[in-house]
Amino acid sequence: MSHRWMFDVLVDLGSYASRNGLPQLARRLSEVAGQAAHELAIIPSGRPGERAEAPTSARHRAD
Repeated sequence: MSHRWMFDVLVDLGSYASRNGLPQLARRLSEVAGQAAHELAIIPSGRPGERAEAPTSARHRAD
């Protein structure tokens, strides 16, 4: 299973936070997405073709 769903959820939560006046939460969610991408990039997935890195749009969208 791809990890993309997790980044989609984090981006959606970050967008919600930004639209609803929660800038610190939006920033933290962006940091969480970056941390998740980092950790997934350094562990072997064990599944051919699985993309560990976050989609580019998920990295700083909540900024």
